[in-house]
Formats: sequence, C-alpha cells, structure tokens
Amino acid sequence: MKKIFIYTVGALLIVGNYGCKKFLNQVPDDRLTFDQVYEKKNTVDRALSNIYATIPSQTEDRFPSQAGNIGPWTAASDEADYTLPNFSEVVNSGAWDATRSEVNYHWQNFYRGIQSASAFMANVTKCTDCNIGGIDFVNRYYNEARALRAIYYYYLVRQYGPVVLLGNDPIASDAPLEAISKPRNSMDECIDYIVSELDASIKGLPATPQSAEDYGHINGSVAEAYKIKALLTAARPLFNGNTDYASLKNKDGKQLINQTYSVAKWTRLATAAKAFLNNPNYASYTLYTVSSTPAGVPNTAFNRAFIATRDVMLATWNSEIIFARTGDATNYQYSVTPNHLGAPDTDKGGSFLSASQQMVDAFFTVNGLSIQDDPGYSASGTSAYQAPDQNDQGTARIISNMFVNREPRFYTNITYSGRRWINPQSTIITSFEFNGNAGKSNISNTDYTKTGYTPRKHMGVSGRNTGRPTFSVIRLAEIYLDYIEALQESNPSDPDILIYLNKIRTRAGIPVYGSGGIAVPTDMKEAIRKERRVELAFELDRYFYTREWKIAETTDTQIRGLNISQNAPGFFTPVVTENRVFQKKHYLWPIPNGEVQKVPVIVQNTGW
Repeated sequence: MKKIFIYTVGALLIVGNYGCKKFLNQVPDDRLTFDQVYEKKNTVDRALSNIYATIPSQTEDRFPSQAGNIGPWTAASDEADYTLPNFSEVVNSGAWDATRSEVNYHWQNFYRGIQSASAFMANVTKCTDCNIGGIDFVNRYYNEARALRAIYYYYLVRQYGPVVLLGNDPIASDAPLEAISKPRNSMDECIDYIVSELDASIKGLPATPQSAEDYGHINGSVAEAYKIKALLTAARPLFNGNTDYASLKNKDGKQLINQTYSVAKWTRLATAAKAFLNNPNYASYTLYTVSSTPAGVPNTAFNRAFIATRDVMLATWNSEIIFARTGDATNYQYSVTPNHLGAPDTDKGGSFLSASQQMVDAFFTVNGLSIQDDPGYSASGTSAYQAPDQNDQGTARIISNMFVNREPRFYTNITYSGRRWINPQSTIITSFEFNGNAGKSNISNTDYTKTGYTPRKHMGVSGRNTGRPTFSVIRLAEIYLDYIEALQESNPSDPDILIYLNKIRTRAGIPVYGSGGIAVPTDMKEAIRKERRVELAFELDRYFYTREWKIAETTDTQIRGLNISQNAPGFFTPVVTENRVFQKKHYLWPIPNGEVQKVPVIVQNTGW
C-alpha cells in the first residue's frame, strides 16, 4: 500500500462532510489500497469531495474556530456580537495568543486541504473509468483540485499573512524534518502563486456550470472570482507598502511584506475584475432582481427591491450567485431567530447573534443618504410605519423613528423591536425590550440579544428549523465592488466607477448618484466603502476589510446597542454593550506556536 501524504499532522483521507466515512470504515480484508482509491470514478469522487470539505461553512458561525473551518468573522467585526460565549468573545477581549487551539485549527485545516489536493492531483490520472459521456473527468477534477489548493492558500494569507508555499508535489509522511522545514514565502510570492495556479486551472475547467450536477463544483468563473479576491487582499493597505511590517523578515533577512506602495497592484486587480465582467462566457451572471412581489406584499418598486435583496441570499443558485457552500443552516438560523416567548419551535430561537447599532446606523435612508446627511432622519421619538413584510400590510405600527423610512436593505438585514417576524404564516411582532416577548426579563440563559437587534439576512421564511441548501460565498455584487474600489485607487476618473456603483444602488431600490438627484460623492473612496458595508452585511466580509483597510483600530474598539435592561423609552437609548481590545498585532493572526517550535525557520508575525 502506498504511503499517505501529510502536513502538520493532517491525513489525506480524513473523514469529511461529503460521504467518505462509509468508504474509509471498511473491514480490513476489504480495504482499498491507496492506488485503488483512484482507479474508479465513484471513489475518486469521494476523494475530491473530501478536499471540498475544507471550504469554510458559514452555517457553523455559532461555533467559530471549532467547526466547519469557520472563524469568528461576524461577531469579531463591528457588525455584531454574540451573547452566547464562544471564541469571538476571546478575540474581542484580546485574551488570545499563538498557543490557542483555535489559532492552530484553521492553519492545520487549510494545509490538510492543500496536501489533499496535491496528493489527488498526483494520482487522479490512474482513474480507469473517468471518461464518461465525452467528459474528461480526470482533467476536470485535476483542475478543480488545483484551484482548491490555490483557494486554500488564499484563505491562509488573508488570515495569517505570508505563509509557506509547499510546492506542487505532496510531502511523504516519512519525509525527514529537513524536507518540510521551509521558511515563509513573501506575500507577493504567495499572491503570484495563487493567481498563476488559478489561471492555470481555468484552462481545464468549464466556464460555468454545465448541468445541475456541476453546481457547487469549482468552474472557471469561480476560480476567476477567487483570483479577484486574492488580488484585492494584496492591493489594500495592510499588504501594500505597510511599514508596520518593516521588521517582518525571514531569518535570512528576506522581507515578507513589500515596503513600497504599488498602484500596479490596484491596476492588476482592476484588469482582472473588468475581464470577468466583460467575459461573454459569464454573461449569465446578473444582479438578482424580481419583477413582482409574492402574495401579501404590494408590488411597488420599494417592495421589489426588498424582496430582491432578501431572496438573493435565499433563492438557490440564482443569477447572481457565482459560488455557494452547501450545508444545513439550522444552527445559524437558530442564532438569529429571536427567543419569542411561547412561540412554536419553528419561530423560537436563540437570538444571541446580536447586530450592532453601528451596523443599524450604516444603512441608508429611503432617500439614499447616510442618516447623518438626511435631514428627515430622526433617532428619537416614534412614528406609525409599515415595514415591507409579507402578510403584514395592515395598520401601520408605532416604532422607533430610527427604523422609519430606511432603505430596503435595512429591512432585509435587521430584526428590530416592533417588526413582524419573517415567517409570513406567523403573527409574532418581535419585542426585544426588557419585558418584551423576546426581552431579557423572560429569558434565564444567554438566549437573548445583547444589543436589542438580530440579523435577518440568510434567514429563511419557513422557520428556523427548516434547512437551507446553500449559503452564498461569492456573488456578482462583490465583483462590482471590488472592481470600482480598484478603479478608484488606480484610475479615479474612470466612468465605470459610477456606473457599477449605481447598478448596486438601483437594485437596492435607492436613488443613484448623479442622475438620481444625489450629488456624486466628493469622497468616492468612502462612498464605495459605505456601499460595500451595507450590500455585503453579514456575509463574512467586514472583519477582513476593516483590517485590510487598516481601520480596525478605530472601528473595532466597542460595540453599541440598545439598552436591553429597560423598556421603552429608555430601551431605545444606544449604549456601549461591549468594550473591545484591538492592538496592531491583531491585524493578522499569529502563526501557531507549535508550528514555529517544530519548524524554527518559520518566523512569527509582528507583535506576537
């Protein structure tokens, strides 16, 4: 039997979430050899699925750095907080270091995925029945694994900065320590490798899904989208001429993060994003819109925008989704469903993923303006108002003026006191006030919101214990935002900036800049950042981008929310619900202490 290949104690054929367990648990006299794994397509499929299992699963957001290879990205950003204690609380307190198991968790998982992909690529050509219906599955699967390997390197550098590139050949389990004692590559080398590997894989992949069975597989458009994400990370201030990392060098003096700012990195990103948007093979990708509303929602432009921005996350593999992750979402949906007193199980959850006041305030008004720029906005008092919820189009409800006449995406994303619950068959009106039906006074454990809000995005309309088939990983709106950010930094007079920014605002149902009656922003960089914040809210975006923009020292020092210890009117007074510790070293995760001890040529990140 051939050797199994490993790195950082990770076995190639680890039991994953894609059906390998039965295969690996065969009795000894019927056990397949390593070669036999790759002889038949059905076992090759299982081996490939095992590599896919390393892709982070947002459905496990409740258990960050413990399950699903997902980190504390939502509740360790200024978007939200968790009432339920988990690793995000440790990160937010600053009480973590390189010895934490959670730090090692992601490092090992991604390197296992990388080694699994390399071993798969080295052996998939042995398949004897992988040419079916004229499709060369050996070539396709080889390139899927190649792209996945590059994608896992991207996830590593986004989190830890420059990492060790292992090379294209798998490392034998009995290889001497010297063979795997490699220093970290520079950030530029890592990005160049990721981009070149994704470019190479694209040549052997279909451009888009060719059949229903292709959804969830890496194709050319997915590989190109990840290339854009990698180039974006490389171009932003954290890795583009950041002198805070002047001392981050290998032991031979090699600089790991280039100390010279380069506008060429932005140009490279803009070129890649434009190529994606102009590629005729990807013409089927469009911003998701609806021409009519479901029963119980008046068919107005505002309501169509509300349904579109809600259902782009719920309609499986719609026209905007480039890549999505499969998985049961009941854990996540339990986190965002309020703990409604006396409600049936389907409408009663934990409510412990708590949206921040900062996130609530970030959404625009119905006039397309930031709240501080709209003279019609008021944070005090109450008014009668009707939110665009299904089967809730009767008498307007008295709610806080903070929630009145906001843009459609606000109502897509935020559950607030006085809002009808998302299930159209339910008549529950959520109240997070102290004595409300989801208020702290009725709850003896941690199943309450710390801020007086819960996120609403990703929540299915059929109840919290109804599984969801997919969670979006990359969608077209993100490519638009990446493109215009790159243009703003490299060619700020390019008219595409306003064109693509306004495409997003049009779908969102708010006035556009220029022709829509709102002056073109004088600070376009800030306008793009504001749009990204609300368009991609609760999509694992904000944590990394405040760090890549080097603004987390300002944005990530506290969380504000409503006063959940009171009823109205005191409830609606924003207060600090959590003070956080953010130091410069927190822009990157530390390299796991065990890795540095085992391979001394690996230098630790600055400050750790």
